[in-house]
Amino acid sequence: MPKHKGTVACVDISYLADFEGQCNDAIYANYSIVPYNNMTARPNGQEGIVSAGTPWKLANHAPTPYALGVETVETNDATVKPASEPLPVAMIGVGGFGAQTLHALLRCPLVKLVGLSDRDETLAARIGAEHNIPAYSDNRSMLAETRPAAVYATVPPAAGGDLLELCASRHIHLWKEMPLGRTIEEAAAFVRRAEQAGIKLAVGTQRRFAATYRRAHELRSRLGDIFLGRAHYLFNWGPHLAWRGDKASGGGALIELGYHPIDLLIWSFGLPDAVYGLTTCGRRMEPLLPEDKRQPPYDTDDTACVMMRYANGTMVTVVTTRVSGPVSEELILHGRFGSLRADAEQCVLRDADGSVLESLADPTRPATAYERQVKAFAQAVLTDAAHYPCSGRENLLNVATIEAIYLSDRTAQPESPRERLRSQGFTVEECLVHVKSES
Repeated sequence: MPKHKGTVACVDISYLADFEGQCNDAIYANYSIVPYNNMTARPNGQEGIVSAGTPWKLANHAPTPYALGVETVETNDATVKPASEPLPVAMIGVGGFGAQTLHALLRCPLVKLVGLSDRDETLAARIGAEHNIPAYSDNRSMLAETRPAAVYATVPPAAGGDLLELCASRHIHLWKEMPLGRTIEEAAAFVRRAEQAGIKLAVGTQRRFAATYRRAHELRSRLGDIFLGRAHYLFNWGPHLAWRGDKASGGGALIELGYHPIDLLIWSFGLPDAVYGLTTCGRRMEPLLPEDKRQPPYDTDDTACVMMRYANGTMVTVVTTRVSGPVSEELILHGRFGSLRADAEQCVLRDADGSVLESLADPTRPATAYERQVKAFAQAVLTDAAHYPCSGRENLLNVATIEAIYLSDRTAQPESPRERLRSQGFTVEECLVHVKSES
């Protein structure tokens, strides 16, 4: 793995990893740190030099609680010179969830936001005026006038095709919110079009950039052979689904919410051999609402339950719903030597008896994860990196798995994500060409 260099400024922080999971020649100040294999404590306030790949912890008795504080991390591939100017980027879709990505772009030192666009002209104008950024309601006009090198887009799935073609025809790199596509056929077409145009295509899977989930990913080898995984993502969307109530538009609890835990599981375990899934819809509280506030008829799933099976015997369950609060998400792995539980706020490693071996708390969510994600894609564009996280090709694995689950719901039997992938002419290995080896 290529070495990276970066300056890290931290307050009350004892674990930190950039989007590559490593840092080199990083200076940690104002707290005591020691590597696991050397328990000699350093005085508080003494600077320490951290070498790549070395795990660090506070000089304290186990179990050690980790707490992430304020951080600034800048990394550059040692083989590529840093760009002297920030990357000019544009933002499409600044309402709703797009606000998180917008704020991350405004805080990212690697980019300069040269324009923003939203179909809500009033919203675009207001946000543009707040941040002194040219605002548009027409994407074509914005791209023609601002000439960005990359676009960050948070738009409904049905708009993905036109947006990709718009960027590809202008050789503009594209980061888009999940899902990659509404179907495996559409997702594969997106990947091929981006590659034909020579642009990078990445998908917003923010959990990978959350410190807690990243730490869980790094710690999973400590469990030995993992035999069981459990994941869920639950919340109540409310009575107004809009496009989310239309299957043709890309709506559905599984493809909207389930995409995130499925991405984390495939990131850790790869493509499952077989999936079996059930979905339901119509379990909403409309009868209790006034008639004028009820959700119109819709054809998308509100709830999904999934069983995933791997060739080595590992079993994984995924449960998701958009009709029951409070918001709850969780990933739990069980292995021969213990268990690992992670959510957006905490990661806890336990031994087989349940005793805590390590705990990481992250109070910075979700803004920091968005910032890391934005920075990772900008860095990939600036350095023309061959390997970068959450690429379009890698996300084909997620879409193939979700499509196989929906197929299983219709056939009432297990289905193969690999067959869904093969139907579009892709192999698992071909989907991982942008992923760095962890060896």
